[in-house]
Amino acid sequence: MIRPLLRIVARCYHVAYKLHHRLCLRPGKPLAHAQLVVVGSYLAGGAGKTPFVAWLTQFILAQHSPAQSVPELSGHENPEGRGGAEASQTRRPRIAILCHSKAKDEAQMLRQKFAGTPQVCVYTTGNRYKTAHELDSEFDYIICDDGFEDTRLAGATTIRLDWGEPPAGLNDLLPAGRCRSLPADHEKPALALACGTDIRFEIERIANCEGAPVEPSASSPAKANCTAVAICGIGDAERFTRDLEAFGCHPGSTIRRPDHDRNFEQTIKKVLARKVPVIITEKDAARLPRDMRENPGIYVAVQLVTVSGAATESVARALS
Repeated sequence: MIRPLLRIVARCYHVAYKLHHRLCLRPGKPLAHAQLVVVGSYLAGGAGKTPFVAWLTQFILAQHSPAQSVPELSGHENPEGRGGAEASQTRRPRIAILCHSKAKDEAQMLRQKFAGTPQVCVYTTGNRYKTAHELDSEFDYIICDDGFEDTRLAGATTIRLDWGEPPAGLNDLLPAGRCRSLPADHEKPALALACGTDIRFEIERIANCEGAPVEPSASSPAKANCTAVAICGIGDAERFTRDLEAFGCHPGSTIRRPDHDRNFEQTIKKVLARKVPVIITEKDAARLPRDMRENPGIYVAVQLVTVSGAATESVARALS
């Protein structure tokens, strides 16, 4: 049962939300050149937006590839930068991905995934609307990782990721619930995808920098099934725990840190000092310095995003 105080605070939050949008986030001008795509969710975090943005970027590149195949993704870093001459010499579309300036870990993860793909550039910004217009002439697609609440992004193709039923009222809004807004606060999206059916997020493999895997049936500490500590600083730590269990990996304990946690590195160091293996997400790994990522005691859970055939066709139609 939602406590009355939380419901009152949620009501105040929604009033402030509506007022902020009316005064500060009025619809702006559509882009003149690039196709603007917003990937969002009602949830405040943990909806899988960043992994889906990576899938969507691959999908767009594959749609314009002669082979019509999704390219392999590398785990190395790609420095931030504009499209440039190298990108313009190819027929494949130039794609800019915009992440919020507070989500540098998400931006870094995307750069690592698209290292060696000059057509894709990742930016962090505190103002997606302004940055999108600044980059408009340089890219064919501008994909916003979130931005669902920014009503200035006029003319965008919005793809909403839904987890279960949409929020029904104040009990679902922050801080009483996990949602930032209600369906009545938004126009109908170009596409709404149901997570769990249209899209599936699961762990493909868990391995350290040397490629040593965590085997679901393993029982030794080195395999990270008994004494390992799972550490996550993402929007939905419970989903990471469920994904580990579905993979067959059962860490000895779990440490939950805030999303975009600035002390994540220190938390890992304390656990590694005890000679205990650590299991973390790809996003959490992206925020670590290279020397820590190369520590064989750190195992990274690599996520697999699977989009159904029907949903893939819907995405293609939404982007056409």
